[in-house]
Amino acid sequence: MDTYVTPGMFEATKLIVGAAMTAGKLAMTDKYDIAITFGGFHHAGVANGEGFCVFNDVAITAKMLIEEYKIKRILIIDTDAHQGNGTMDIFYNEPRVLFISIHQDPRTLYPGRGFVYEIGSGAGKGYTVNIPMPMFAGNEQYEYALKEIFVPLAGEFQPEMIIRNGGSDPHYTDQLTQLGLDLDGLNMVGKIVRKTVDETSKKLIDMTVSGYGDLTSYGWLAIIAGVSGLSIDFEDLLSKEGQIEPQAKVYDEDSLQLKTQEMIETLNKDLKTYWGCFR
Repeated sequence: MDTYVTPGMFEATKLIVGAAMTAGKLAMTDKYDIAITFGGFHHAGVANGEGFCVFNDVAITAKMLIEEYKIKRILIIDTDAHQGNGTMDIFYNEPRVLFISIHQDPRTLYPGRGFVYEIGSGAGKGYTVNIPMPMFAGNEQYEYALKEIFVPLAGEFQPEMIIRNGGSDPHYTDQLTQLGLDLDGLNMVGKIVRKTVDETSKKLIDMTVSGYGDLTSYGWLAIIAGVSGLSIDFEDLLSKEGQIEPQAKVYDEDSLQLKTQEMIETLNKDLKTYWGCFR
């Protein structure tokens, strides 16, 4: 009921999927190491759309790479504030895809999925990793979580391709979510992903969409700049364009960090059976 299919949407969403697949094909060539496209519709499942998503371009692109290019190890890092339930379900039994989602605590936000205990099943057990962040988690907490979980997992998994998806909705001005990243934080997320790509797969497909607020497009710029290795003074940029990034609310950083650390410790215990980097 939240995903209306209006006239023209079927063709439009097919074009988005086609763009993602084209990005994947370009990234597989010797000419390009990184391909950026508008997308990341991660809530759609195999036979259903939901969460404003009609087709799951992330999963379709990953499947295309597995089937056409015989890739054996793909890492999907989903940095959207909402957990990528569609992508997770599609690859829940698939050991060729390591799916990592860092998102707002699912007890407080749609789709209500992505708890630490959801780690895959069958041959794919241990290949689904959910990092549920406490409400209002900001730059420091995100950097800690990514470096504690995403970076070592990527190092051990050694993917042949990394796909990142997610837009600006972890920004603290977003109107649908309750997280605390600023533009520098979104940029930092992109930089960590790019550094990990450089140290592992050497190949990246980046899909940037989502965001519900006045600074959404600036958030997209921050992420794309991060994965592209570009340096931007966001404070200077906003002031020149007549935009002011509202002052972030003040939360107890120590409490947020403690909650994040406790979550990471629980996740480590659940994953150490499957991954040597957590033993």
